[in-house]
Amino acid sequence: MKFRLLGPVGACRGEESLPLGPSKQRSLLVTLLLDRGHVVPMERLLEALWDGEPPNSAVSNIRTYASRLRGTIVDEWRRPRVLGRNPGYLIEADEDELDTAVFANLTGAGYTTLTAGQPDRAARYFREALDLWQGAAGEDVPRSRYLDRRLSALDEQRLAVVEEWINARQQAHDDADLIADLRRLTETHPLRERLWGHLVLALYRVGDIGAALAAFQRARTVLIEDLGVEPGPDLVRLHQAVLARDPALGRPAAYPRAERRPAASVRPVAAMWTPRELPVAAPALIGRDREVASVVATVAARCGEDGGPAGVPAVVAIHGPGGVGASAVAVRAATELIALFPDGQLYADVRAAVVINPATGIAGILGRFLRALGTPAGQVPSGVDEAAARFRSASADRRLLILLDNAADEAQVRPLLSASSGSAVIITSARKLAALDATAHVEVAPLSDRDAARLLATIADVDGAEQSLRTLVDLCGGLPLALRIVAARLACAPEVPLERLAAQLVHERRHQRALACGDLRISYRSAAA
Repeated sequence: MKFRLLGPVGACRGEESLPLGPSKQRSLLVTLLLDRGHVVPMERLLEALWDGEPPNSAVSNIRTYASRLRGTIVDEWRRPRVLGRNPGYLIEADEDELDTAVFANLTGAGYTTLTAGQPDRAARYFREALDLWQGAAGEDVPRSRYLDRRLSALDEQRLAVVEEWINARQQAHDDADLIADLRRLTETHPLRERLWGHLVLALYRVGDIGAALAAFQRARTVLIEDLGVEPGPDLVRLHQAVLARDPALGRPAAYPRAERRPAASVRPVAAMWTPRELPVAAPALIGRDREVASVVATVAARCGEDGGPAGVPAVVAIHGPGGVGASAVAVRAATELIALFPDGQLYADVRAAVVINPATGIAGILGRFLRALGTPAGQVPSGVDEAAARFRSASADRRLLILLDNAADEAQVRPLLSASSGSAVIITSARKLAALDATAHVEVAPLSDRDAARLLATIADVDGAEQSLRTLVDLCGGLPLALRIVAARLACAPEVPLERLAAQLVHERRHQRALACGDLRISYRSAAA
């Protein structure tokens, strides 16, 4: 059997294409294939098929869709591949049956051979991997927010492999043949600075220095007009190297192609840049002065000029129940500490990374951190242990601030710690990570009724009876996320009286529905806790 996600969704038994049914049924298949071999719980299936509050018949509908898929997707021995397993469903598919798994294996082989100094062979692996794509990932299924995150991650991986394919060909001195591909790619993906960098370098190496400089100016214009930002330091450094005719770029081709230097003789241009990855701080942070001050004081005391013990970063672990605002405290404190960390700030949503790919989520974070610190993508190890060791080496002489958001346990965090005494790591989690050797643990508790009312009044125009306001505050349980959802619902329907919204939320709570608005969501059980 063969399953396709890299383009239109499909399933085949031999040469026979199997009917997959209506869009929701295909979305269910996509969700199961994204976690091939693992049970996908019913709660996640509901999130994948419906945005916001699912209909009352949702669970029944999913069971119907699964039953139909189980009858359709059977192998040559008539064994169903979709199976019911508490608390949800799973699909059985071997690595060579699912195109995303084949893609991952081919790209892994490409990275390995590129690291081993075989760019020609690596380019062939990358090309074979890219040939699996027939369009955007899951392009013919409706994308809920959950599926959009998962499928967009695949689309991003495709672009990353395109860049590595270009990189491998450039290392093999295929510059002349690259230019047409790079011009097409920079038109299709004009905000990918790395593609512009490859085009500038390719044009320089074939001797068209004017076109190389024009390509840089075109990239700069696009970035300013579309994003309002100047090119990043890597592209700026490359532009300066072209202006200076830096020998590190490989000399322009004013000689026959057969006489070009082998790749080993060309020194790479340094790729040191300063990552600035912190999220934007919440505009209103009420009742959290003590927690923010505690984090800032702990880090500042440990990461002053003298720093702490050699090789030991400052680690501050912030904990509190979901929706309490631990992340907002961490981001605000980190923002106030930026000046202490001139070598950059790194950020990762640990929970999101693990949800998207449970098997390789932590390794993916390490890979992104390493690339942000200048490690070429082809030299990033795929395993957690080796990538963690490489990250400790890359960060050892840097003063970095690392924010690890939404960690589940100590095991997720340990590989992501820097080895620099001048660095700091701020962690957020729902429970106290007591087994972690932290410099300090900071608890974030629900807001007092007074602070909760102040926050609601700050972010929403709450003109109504005091009793209704008190009811809204009580329903939110002192959780800023719940209060923000209530404020958003007020903004969506300003004509609805406060009393009616309070009554509506009381009704929802009795029926155990989640408190939600847009992409914000929290269970009433969390608010009640």
